[in-house]
Amino acid sequence: MTDEAVSTAQTYVLRTDVVRWAIDALTTQRIHPFFLAYLHLHSLTPDEDSPTPVAPSWKSFGRRYLSMPGGPVNKPYYRPFFNEVSKPGRYWMNQNLAGSWAPGSLRDVPLTVVDISSEGTFTLKRESGKLALENLLYGDPIPVLALSVFMLRNFGFKSDSGTPVEHDVEGLFLLDFNFRHASDGNPVGDAASIFTTRHPTLPVSDIFEAHKN
Repeated sequence: MTDEAVSTAQTYVLRTDVVRWAIDALTTQRIHPFFLAYLHLHSLTPDEDSPTPVAPSWKSFGRRYLSMPGGPVNKPYYRPFFNEVSKPGRYWMNQNLAGSWAPGSLRDVPLTVVDISSEGTFTLKRESGKLALENLLYGDPIPVLALSVFMLRNFGFKSDSGTPVEHDVEGLFLLDFNFRHASDGNPVGDAASIFTTRHPTLPVSDIFEAHKN
């Protein structure tokens, strides 16, 4: 016996059909492949209003967010979008993200959003959200719920106050990638430029289910 408080927290996971919904929602949108790199660089930037040089960790980013079983040989990473929606074969990525996004490999479009130093560090340009919307999203904001579900699909969510809801996964995603949001959960700053809270109809009312050990 113990007089210590007993945790009643339950672990929840995103439903498989909701993850499929998120992938379907994202695959219908034209998104430049460098948008993933932008997300990682934003997560490393302490203050989006005054960006400073950051050194990316592409390998850990890929393993944490992009790993997906069932892909072609030597392509362990998956992103459900490309800048040509008619080429789903391009959604699978090889593990050499550092090579794909090396400073010397970048072309015109990424350089509209980031600056690169001679030491190989990256600095987001001022108002990078507006630049990303124009150049990486082609003027069409991403449904924040769909992207949140996809990026956090492999994570467990602990809650002692019942099943999490849409705002919970959105808030955790924005926090993970260092985007600001208001007390009501709505994106602000860079996030307000590149995300929309409107999204296609969900297949279920509860997007989470209790994790079974």
